[in-house]
Amino acid sequence: MLVRDRMSAHPVTVRTDADYKSALKLMNESGLHHLPVLDASKRLVGIVAERDLLLAASQHLQSVIEIGEVMHRDVVTATRDMPVAEAAALMLNHRIGGLPVVDARQNVVGVITETDVLRAFVAMQAAQDRSTAARSAG
Repeated sequence: MLVRDRMSAHPVTVRTDADYKSALKLMNESGLHHLPVLDASKRLVGIVAERDLLLAASQHLQSVIEIGEVMHRDVVTATRDMPVAEAAALMLNHRIGGLPVVDARQNVVGVITETDVLRAFVAMQAAQDRSTAARSAG
């Protein structure tokens, strides 16, 4: 199973010059915990987590803080053709909950999260259980 089979296509993203408050509002409205951060050319330059924004909110209540100031710049990514197990291993090894999925030009084409990986596991296990039950019945 490949990342393309389980990723969320057309991900919600934010620009580096966006205010952290608007990004936090966007996360809350969309039910997200991570946002890929894009530059003016729409290339991936970072990722911001909900906890980063909440920390910024607690430290800079009335200040205007741009996402570029609180984002993580060393972004671990996946590709569409990567096996889901490899993406899961990246998340485990880096202790992160999601990966932006990029094409060869670093354009964000999707996001895969630990929830997507868990759903893939459940689907594979259910298929295996059905196969085992069919063999036992026959």
